Amino acid sequence: MRTEDFRKPTQGPAFMTLLLAMFLYAVSLIKFFVRDPLSLRTGLQGPIEIGLVILAALVLAVVFRQRYWNFLWTPSAVAFMAFGAMATLSSVYSYYPLLSFLKGLSFLLVCGIAVVASSAFGPKNVITSLYRSLMIILAIGLIAKVAGGGPLLSIDDYSGRARFTLFAWHPGTLADLCALTLLTGLLLPKRPPLYCQIFLFAINVATASRASSALLVIILVSIRLATVRLSPRFLFLCCCFGSVLTLAMLVMIQKQGQPAEMITIGQSLHGDKLAEDLITFSGRKEVWSAAEPLVSHSLFLGYGLDGSRDVLINNTTWGAGNAHNSLLDLILAAGFPAMLVFFAGWATAVKSAWQWRMFTRIGVLEAYTYIAAFGIFSPNLTYLQGLSSFLILTMDAMVFAEISQCEARGRRYFPMIEHYMPRQVAESWKRMPRRSL
Repeated sequence: MRTEDFRKPTQGPAFMTLLLAMFLYAVSLIKFFVRDPLSLRTGLQGPIEIGLVILAALVLAVVFRQRYWNFLWTPSAVAFMAFGAMATLSSVYSYYPLLSFLKGLSFLLVCGIAVVASSAFGPKNVITSLYRSLMIILAIGLIAKVAGGGPLLSIDDYSGRARFTLFAWHPGTLADLCALTLLTGLLLPKRPPLYCQIFLFAINVATASRASSALLVIILVSIRLATVRLSPRFLFLCCCFGSVLTLAMLVMIQKQGQPAEMITIGQSLHGDKLAEDLITFSGRKEVWSAAEPLVSHSLFLGYGLDGSRDVLINNTTWGAGNAHNSLLDLILAAGFPAMLVFFAGWATAVKSAWQWRMFTRIGVLEAYTYIAAFGIFSPNLTYLQGLSSFLILTMDAMVFAEISQCEARGRRYFPMIEHYMPRQVAESWKRMPRRSL
């Protein structure tokens, strides 16, 4: 792809087309209705999701007819598309073949939208449009929640936690969405306002999703440390501030708080089964045990996306509708070979980001870290209309675009540099990511 193809306008009718496509895709992430997970009727939720994804693809198809550009097929894009094809083929073994088939097609469309949008408008513009769309949807959801007059928090039947959610999302799904949106904001060409990031972080914490919030805090702190010069004075000030803050909290608890009140507050945040949840991973070990027989039958093909839901629900005491693990979810969806292809594609994206030395590297790698770590507890690579996979493809395209731009600049300003280099040095120079000139 030519370097000029990444310099897309951020205003005008073309950009509004991209914004419309990303808004349609963002709306498709919303869960409007709660249905019986084993029912063979999807209700309106299924047609809404697939319909909005198709509309987003059609909007981009109109632009494709009006413009000429090459597709940006990164190795990760090829691998994810191959996985989607295998998952769609595996739907013949699903407990509900039509549903799994449509989910497989939807995943392919989402990957295709990421490739087409990044090729036509540039990855940074795609991420900017998606971030704005998600912020609008979350703000509308919050306004509707407050205006509805109902309780803002609901008590989790399993753990007793008071949890916040919007629309009909599961609180953990909403937490993952807010965390991904917040981390995506760190990659924008122009940093979003601080109140937007605080808004996303507050919702993530209010959902009482312990794993998501803990991972998000760790990643945000690590990003800050990676971008700040760690002098002895800075570390000393941080230790002093932490000591003073801890001392102030202990004094406040001793003088004003009662032990019973503190226990009640703690239970509302982490529930009354914290010790048990730490051992069983909130009941996920039971789900993983129930999935073992299915994994042994997925050597070549799987059961399609959500195709093994009936077995997991009927063999767990709390009716788990999915494997609650991305690795198991990929295997059950498309089989072992497809899972290996998927992770091989993602590994190439991680390698490209690791070798790159621009600031983008930090944000992209931290986003990859969150997706991988949270995937231990959630099938986040295929759920939420494949949002995590969409972001991986777009971020990989962003790194590829920056590397291509810098290499093009280097050859433009130093056209004879390779001619006078020793052969081995020249080959290394070609492979080495360039800084901006």
